[in-house]
Amino acid sequence: MVIDTRIAEGASKALGGLCTWARAMSDYHKASKIVKPKLLLLAKKKEELAAAEAELAAAEQELAEVTAKKAALKKEFDA
Repeated sequence: MVIDTRIAEGASKALGGLCTWARAMSDYHKASKIVKPKLLLLAKKKEELAAAEAELAAAEQELAEVTAKKAALKKEFDA
């Protein structure tokens, strides 16, 4: 049963305020049930991203070393 805030305020200002607060808490609860799983998934994906970025940095470092070695060998071969 939904009580209109105007009707509640007609009976008592305090009751109108209580109805407004209760409605806000209900809206917050409904929204949090939608948002919380998304926040948990976001945290998990951020961890996966950090791991992938660390792996990428290691691979780029290895590539730089191989490229430098290749350049040294090419220079030696050309000489």
